[in-house]
Amino acid sequence: MISVDKAPLDKRIAALPNVECRGESAFALEPNAVGQVDWLFSDVVCYPKRLLALVEKWLAAGNVRNFVCTIKFQGSTDFETSRRFAAIPGSRLVHLYHNKHELTWFRIQ
Repeated sequence: MISVDKAPLDKRIAALPNVECRGESAFALEPNAVGQVDWLFSDVVCYPKRLLALVEKWLAAGNVRNFVCTIKFQGSTDFETSRRFAAIPGSRLVHLYHNKHELTWFRIQ
């Protein structure tokens, strides 16, 4: 498991076997430098268009099987970007019970 976040990971999680912590930006990470990924989870705080660009970069690399991402709306809802997420083949966009002004997008194969 690789954790990518500028903030430190909880020490109890970081100490688990097979956990690699990278204190960097998820946006600077190059998919091909990571290799095959079974699951990509994102709860990053950013504008929806920036998250979409990140997802599209990983989709283009073709090395992620499954995605689960929280789309956080800051201010008004970005319906255009929401539609673009929903249009990604094999994916779903849902408003989960605990989502406030956000949606959860996933593509599970």
